[in-house]
Amino acid sequence: MQLKMKNQFQKNWVKQKAIFSEKELNIKGFQVMQRWEDNYMKSLAAIATSRGGNVLEIGFGLGISATYIQKSKKIKTHTIIECHPDVIKRAKTMFREEIRKKRLILKQGFWEDITPKIKSASFDGILFDSSPLDKETVFFHYFPFFKEAYRLLKKDGVFTYFSDEATGFSNKHIRLLKKVGFKKINFKICRVRPPKSCRYWKHKTIIAPIVIK
Repeated sequence: MQLKMKNQFQKNWVKQKAIFSEKELNIKGFQVMQRWEDNYMKSLAAIATSRGGNVLEIGFGLGISATYIQKSKKIKTHTIIECHPDVIKRAKTMFREEIRKKRLILKQGFWEDITPKIKSASFDGILFDSSPLDKETVFFHYFPFFKEAYRLLKKDGVFTYFSDEATGFSNKHIRLLKKVGFKKINFKICRVRPPKSCRYWKHKTIIAPIVIK
Protein backbone atom coordinates (compact mmCIF):
# COMPACT_ATOMS: atom_id res chain seq x y z
CA MET A 1 0.00 0.00 0.00
CA GLN A 2 2.83 2.39 0.91
CA LEU A 3 4.65 1.59 -2.36
CA LYS A 4 1.43 2.16 -4.30
CA MET A 5 1.01 5.61 -2.74
CA LYS A 6 4.65 6.47 -3.47
CA ASN A 7 4.27 5.49 -7.12
CA GLN A 8 1.15 7.64 -7.34
CA PHE A 9 3.01 10.61 -5.84
CA GLN A 10 5.74 10.10 -8.45
CA LYS A 11 3.26 9.98 -11.33
CA ASN A 12 1.54 13.13 -10.11
CA TRP A 13 4.84 14.94 -9.55
CA VAL A 14 6.12 14.62 -13.12
CA LYS A 15 2.78 15.84 -14.48
CA GLN A 16 2.98 19.12 -12.56
CA LYS A 17 4.43 22.18 -14.29
CA ALA A 18 7.86 23.29 -13.10
CA ILE A 19 7.80 27.05 -12.54
CA PHE A 20 11.20 28.72 -12.82
CA SER A 21 11.91 32.26 -11.68
CA GLU A 22 15.08 34.23 -10.96
CA LYS A 23 14.85 33.27 -7.29
CA GLU A 24 13.41 29.74 -7.21
CA LEU A 25 12.04 26.56 -8.75
CA ASN A 26 8.52 25.69 -7.65
CA ILE A 27 6.67 22.46 -8.39
CA LYS A 28 3.25 21.56 -7.04
CA GLY A 29 3.46 24.32 -4.45
CA PHE A 30 6.85 23.13 -3.16
CA GLN A 31 9.84 25.44 -3.11
CA VAL A 32 12.15 22.89 -4.71
CA MET A 33 15.18 25.17 -4.77
CA GLN A 34 16.07 28.80 -4.19
CA ARG A 35 19.01 30.98 -5.17
CA TRP A 36 20.16 31.54 -1.57
CA GLU A 37 21.49 27.97 -1.67
CA ASP A 38 24.35 29.01 -3.98
CA ASN A 39 27.08 29.03 -1.32
CA TYR A 40 25.84 25.73 0.11
CA MET A 41 25.67 24.09 -3.33
CA LYS A 42 29.22 25.28 -3.99
CA SER A 43 30.35 23.47 -0.82
CA LEU A 44 28.46 20.26 -1.68
CA ALA A 45 29.88 20.30 -5.22
CA ALA A 46 33.41 20.77 -3.88
CA ILE A 47 32.96 17.74 -1.62
CA ALA A 48 31.46 15.58 -4.38
CA THR A 49 34.28 16.43 -6.80
CA SER A 50 37.13 16.22 -4.27
CA ARG A 51 38.07 12.70 -5.43
CA GLY A 52 37.85 13.62 -9.12
CA GLY A 53 36.82 10.80 -11.48
CA ASN A 54 33.15 10.04 -12.00
CA VAL A 55 30.51 11.98 -10.08
CA LEU A 56 26.82 11.17 -9.62
CA GLU A 57 24.28 13.88 -8.81
CA ILE A 58 20.70 13.11 -7.81
CA GLY A 59 18.40 16.02 -8.62
CA PHE A 60 19.09 19.04 -10.85
CA GLY A 61 16.85 21.82 -9.54
CA LEU A 62 18.14 25.18 -10.77
CA GLY A 63 21.41 23.61 -11.82
CA ILE A 64 23.49 25.49 -9.22
CA SER A 65 25.46 22.50 -7.93
CA ALA A 66 25.70 21.07 -11.46
CA THR A 67 27.36 24.29 -12.61
CA TYR A 68 29.95 24.06 -9.84
CA ILE A 69 30.56 20.37 -10.53
CA GLN A 70 31.15 21.12 -14.21
CA LYS A 71 33.71 23.76 -13.27
CA SER A 72 35.86 21.11 -11.58
CA LYS A 73 38.93 20.17 -13.59
CA LYS A 74 39.31 16.96 -11.59
CA ILE A 75 36.26 15.08 -12.86
CA LYS A 76 35.94 12.81 -15.89
CA THR A 77 32.18 12.40 -16.05
CA HIS A 78 29.17 13.90 -14.31
CA THR A 79 25.95 11.85 -14.30
CA ILE A 80 22.70 13.55 -13.29
CA ILE A 81 19.50 11.69 -12.45
CA GLU A 82 16.43 13.95 -12.65
CA CYS A 83 12.79 12.88 -12.80
CA HIS A 84 10.91 15.98 -13.96
CA PRO A 85 10.64 16.53 -17.75
CA ASP A 86 10.62 20.35 -17.47
CA VAL A 87 13.78 20.29 -15.36
CA ILE A 88 15.43 17.85 -17.77
CA LYS A 89 14.62 20.23 -20.61
CA ARG A 90 16.27 23.10 -18.73
CA ALA A 91 19.35 20.97 -18.00
CA LYS A 92 19.70 20.13 -21.70
CA THR A 93 19.56 23.81 -22.57
CA MET A 94 22.06 24.86 -19.88
CA PHE A 95 24.60 22.14 -20.61
CA ARG A 96 24.16 21.42 -24.31
CA GLU A 97 27.90 21.49 -25.03
CA GLU A 98 28.87 19.41 -21.98
CA ILE A 99 26.29 16.78 -22.95
CA ARG A 100 27.61 16.74 -26.52
CA LYS A 101 31.13 16.12 -25.21
CA LYS A 102 29.77 13.37 -22.90
CA ARG A 103 31.22 15.11 -19.89
CA LEU A 104 27.65 15.34 -18.58
CA ILE A 105 25.27 12.37 -18.79
CA LEU A 106 21.56 13.02 -18.16
CA LYS A 107 19.26 10.21 -17.03
CA GLN A 108 15.54 10.95 -16.76
CA GLY A 109 13.60 9.13 -14.07
CA PHE A 110 13.47 8.50 -10.33
CA TRP A 111 16.68 7.34 -8.68
CA GLU A 112 14.86 4.33 -7.23
CA ASP A 113 14.31 3.06 -10.78
CA ILE A 114 17.65 4.08 -12.30
CA THR A 115 20.43 3.43 -9.77
CA PRO A 116 19.69 -0.31 -9.37
CA LYS A 117 20.71 -0.65 -13.03
CA ILE A 118 24.12 0.95 -12.37
CA LYS A 119 26.90 -1.40 -11.32
CA SER A 120 28.45 -1.15 -7.87
CA ALA A 121 31.55 1.00 -7.26
CA SER A 122 30.88 3.21 -10.30
CA PHE A 123 31.46 6.63 -8.75
CA ASP A 124 34.15 8.56 -6.91
CA GLY A 125 31.69 11.12 -5.56
CA ILE A 126 27.93 11.39 -5.04
CA LEU A 127 25.77 14.44 -4.32
CA PHE A 128 22.16 13.76 -3.32
CA ASP A 129 19.72 16.67 -3.51
CA SER A 130 16.41 15.21 -4.55
CA SER A 131 13.24 17.07 -3.64
CA PRO A 132 10.63 15.41 -1.40
CA LEU A 133 7.42 14.70 -3.31
CA ASP A 134 4.97 15.27 -0.47
CA LYS A 135 4.73 17.02 2.89
CA GLU A 136 5.18 13.75 4.78
CA THR A 137 8.73 13.29 3.49
CA VAL A 138 10.09 16.83 3.62
CA PHE A 139 12.74 15.68 6.08
CA PHE A 140 14.66 12.40 6.06
CA HIS A 141 13.65 11.58 2.46
CA TYR A 142 17.33 10.89 1.74
CA PHE A 143 17.66 8.06 4.29
CA PRO A 144 16.59 5.36 1.79
CA PHE A 145 19.43 6.45 -0.51
CA PHE A 146 22.19 5.85 2.07
CA LYS A 147 22.49 2.15 1.29
CA GLU A 148 22.54 2.78 -2.46
CA ALA A 149 25.15 5.52 -2.06
CA TYR A 150 27.44 3.09 -0.26
CA ARG A 151 26.98 0.47 -3.01
CA LEU A 152 27.59 2.91 -5.86
CA LEU A 153 30.74 4.47 -4.41
CA LYS A 154 34.24 3.24 -5.07
CA LYS A 155 36.46 2.57 -2.06
CA ASP A 156 37.41 5.92 -0.49
CA GLY A 157 34.66 7.60 -2.52
CA VAL A 158 32.79 10.52 -0.94
CA PHE A 159 29.06 11.01 -0.37
CA THR A 160 27.36 14.31 0.46
CA TYR A 161 23.76 15.50 0.50
CA PHE A 162 21.43 18.39 1.27
CA SER A 163 21.13 18.02 5.02
CA ASP A 164 18.35 19.10 7.37
CA GLU A 165 20.76 19.74 10.24
CA ALA A 166 22.10 23.19 11.10
CA THR A 167 25.13 22.61 13.31
CA GLY A 168 26.05 18.91 13.37
CA PHE A 169 24.99 15.31 12.82
CA SER A 170 22.27 13.87 15.01
CA ASN A 171 22.79 10.43 16.50
CA LYS A 172 20.10 9.12 14.16
CA HIS A 173 21.98 10.25 11.06
CA ILE A 174 25.26 8.77 12.26
CA ARG A 175 23.57 5.50 13.20
CA LEU A 176 21.90 5.14 9.80
CA LEU A 177 25.08 6.00 7.89
CA LYS A 178 27.08 3.48 9.92
CA LYS A 179 24.38 0.87 9.49
CA VAL A 180 24.90 0.78 5.70
CA GLY A 181 28.69 0.62 6.06
CA PHE A 182 30.06 4.17 6.25
CA LYS A 183 32.71 4.66 8.95
CA LYS A 184 34.36 8.01 8.17
CA ILE A 185 31.63 10.58 8.84
CA ASN A 186 32.42 14.27 9.02
CA PHE A 187 30.92 17.62 8.04
CA LYS A 188 31.59 21.30 7.55
CA ILE A 189 29.28 24.12 8.61
CA CYS A 190 28.13 26.49 5.86
CA ARG A 191 26.74 29.93 6.54
CA VAL A 192 23.57 30.75 4.60
CA ARG A 193 21.06 33.59 4.34
CA PRO A 194 17.63 32.21 3.42
CA PRO A 195 14.99 34.91 2.84
CA LYS A 196 11.94 35.16 5.08
CA SER A 197 9.87 33.75 2.19
CA CYS A 198 11.78 30.44 2.37
CA ARG A 199 9.56 27.78 3.90
CA TYR A 200 12.06 24.92 4.08
CA TRP A 201 15.05 26.47 5.88
CA LYS A 202 15.13 29.11 8.62
CA HIS A 203 18.63 28.78 10.10
CA LYS A 204 21.77 30.79 9.37
CA THR A 205 23.92 27.67 9.07
CA ILE A 206 23.57 24.20 7.53
CA ILE A 207 25.98 21.29 7.52
CA ALA A 208 27.61 19.86 4.42
CA PRO A 209 28.14 16.11 5.07
CA ILE A 210 31.49 14.55 4.16
CA VAL A 211 30.93 10.80 4.27
CA ILE A 212 33.69 8.48 3.06
CA LYS A 213 33.34 4.83 2.06
